[in-house]
Amino acid sequence: MLESLSQILAADFDVVAVATDGQAAIDASRRVDPDAIVMDITMPKLDGFQAVRELRRLESRAKVVFLSMHDSEEYVHESFACGGQGFVVKTRVASDLASALDQTLAGRLFMPSLKSLFHVAPSNGHAMLLHRYGSAFLDGVAEFFHLALQRGDATILIGTEPVREGVNDRLRARGWDVDGSSGRGRYRVVDAAEALGRFMRDDHPDPERLAEIAGELDRYRVEAAEGPTKRLTLMGEMAAILGLRGNATAVVEVERAWNRLMHALPVLTLCCYSTACFDDNLHADLFSNTCGEHWAVSHAAPSV
Repeated sequence: MLESLSQILAADFDVVAVATDGQAAIDASRRVDPDAIVMDITMPKLDGFQAVRELRRLESRAKVVFLSMHDSEEYVHESFACGGQGFVVKTRVASDLASALDQTLAGRLFMPSLKSLFHVAPSNGHAMLLHRYGSAFLDGVAEFFHLALQRGDATILIGTEPVREGVNDRLRARGWDVDGSSGRGRYRVVDAAEALGRFMRDDHPDPERLAEIAGELDRYRVEAAEGPTKRLTLMGEMAAILGLRGNATAVVEVERAWNRLMHALPVLTLCCYSTACFDDNLHADLFSNTCGEHWAVSHAAPSV
């Protein structure tokens, strides 16, 4: 495993030390002071959780990405609770590990799934999901809304027609009457193109219109949400549509404005981007600039 991972990472990173148990990882970290550590969980002497707690006690500055065969929510939650910044399932090492290190080194969290993101998120947050449209993506978004509705959140899905229909079908299968009353008015669906038309002017977001819409959303949150923390959970594809249209400037403007308008409110926002948004070499900085406006990043598992 060490040899395989070292070969994978060597293309983009300097691998400065390797270890086969938690205590050796601590010793190596104190010796070489790495920028990042890829930490297994199940190891002899000290497991990964114990090793990271000790590193934090020693005030190690290294970002930690956990790597494990275990993908249960208990393992993921403990990984972040003990001081990790990322979690990658071993079956997705090739697709996710380098990206997880990039994201954590830039100060963001890297989440293995939307379910994990939901459970780790604070009362608010602005997260980003990268996907190749398919059943796994729709399953993850439906799970995200299922958890939000169970929690008592007011919810809004702002998406394209295929996404709206796919998520609604999955929520119905879980017992949510998305067209009726079982959500007690806590689930709304909006067409993403229509939503864009409300605030885009001359290919740029109108700050006054965005502020008005933010006010509308907050009133809906207060009226519809239940529980001690009246939260709004929102998933949107609006910026992704701008990206697919080639309007890279507007993508970042919308994300930046959203951070400004929502940062103090109990609103959990998930921005979903097709990977096709970032295939245009004319906008080489779009991916890093877009990630930079988010607190956490996740990849949807590829559909089988």
